[in-house]
Amino acid sequence: MGVVDSLGDLIKAYPMARVVAFADLSSSMILASKGAEDVTQEHLDLLCRQARASFDDPLFSLSVDAFGEPHGAIVLGEDSLRVFLRSETEPADAICCICDHSIDLAAFVARIRETLDGMAGG
Repeated sequence: MGVVDSLGDLIKAYPMARVVAFADLSSSMILASKGAEDVTQEHLDLLCRQARASFDDPLFSLSVDAFGEPHGAIVLGEDSLRVFLRSETEPADAICCICDHSIDLAAFVARIRETLDGMAGG
């Protein structure tokens, strides 16, 4: 299954996910995206920058010392939730999502981890 199809499957399984995107954090580029909303390239670029900033935040060094290298981040907003998950084997590969607050976050994160692992392995 291709990247775009995998992202589409995430949107179908979790309609509360407004946008899911596959990113290369090393180049700060969204490589593919799917969503129920039309999202401009500028918004996708911003989403990628937010993911990268989440993982590059200097305060994460405290977390790394305590828990190891972070592979996920969540940013809460007034009208949405942003979820960033990067591959454990290919740290530049990440899935970036914009979701409704009502999403089943634990199940969604498990599903995007599975999807990301399949993309990184393929």
